[in-house]
Amino acid sequence: MYLFTRNVRLVGGNGTAGIEWATKITTKVAQVTGQEVQLWAASYSPGFGRIAWTAWVDDLTALETVGDKLQTEPSFTDLENQGTKFTDGQVDDTIYQPVFGQPDPSRQVQYVGVVQGVVAAGNYARALGAGVEIAKAAEKITGLPTIFASSLTGPYGGIGFMTGYETIAGLEKAQTALAADASWIKLIDSTKGCFVEDPALTQQTIYRRIG
Repeated sequence: MYLFTRNVRLVGGNGTAGIEWATKITTKVAQVTGQEVQLWAASYSPGFGRIAWTAWVDDLTALETVGDKLQTEPSFTDLENQGTKFTDGQVDDTIYQPVFGQPDPSRQVQYVGVVQGVVAAGNYARALGAGVEIAKAAEKITGLPTIFASSLTGPYGGIGFMTGYETIAGLEKAQTALAADASWIKLIDSTKGCFVEDPALTQQTIYRRIG
């Protein structure tokens, strides 16, 4: 299973038109391909105006099929081209493969907390092991499923942690529980050297579902 994400950044001066366009894209993809797609917006985080479409697929062949169907559908191409009015023109795609955890379609998630990083050279095995332990510990402390994934595209050695929350209050409760747990702090400190220590690469972002 893979998680595909497509990120763009909306520009100002268009009111709600950019979000309305992005929502139409979400609906059109489902209509043309039958693939479930979710639309998210970065909230309370760096990169104001960033939105992301996400889709879980069973394999890369399924992802290719979705892309081929969309590119041969004129109505989608026309709608996609309208994005030049609402975005800064940059589009970033990423594919993630879960190392630990799987999405739970039964949960009604409205927020997702994402932590991204890059494995330090010479520490791949140690970093992946540490990532799994971190995800397991987060689940135990918060009671919420956490996915630890490696990226197939983007910075080499890219990884990500993803935890879904039903409400913003649930996110706050989970963060409070982690911060108050001494074993969590000790675990995080023990990963020194596993990941590249660069604020530009290690980012924590909250996304809110908007479609």
